[in-house]
Amino acid sequence: MEDDELIKAKIRKNLIECRIEKGLTQTDVGKLVGKSKTAVASWEQGLSMPDIATLYRLALYYEKTIAYMYGEKES
Repeated sequence: MEDDELIKAKIRKNLIECRIEKGLTQTDVGKLVGKSKTAVASWEQGLSMPDIATLYRLALYYEKTIAYMYGEKES
């Protein structure tokens, strides 16, 4: 289970960094993927995780890979 928590922490960190890098609010991100601001805040607090389809849409928007969102370094 420790690995799951590490992955969750990496995704959480990357979601926050990518959103800030694009100059978006949590509300903006929610509108992009059809979720509420509360859902986005929950992801960023590590209370829940976006489903894989939502994470994929976010990765595309942020011009990142799914692997990057999971904490892998891009080459």
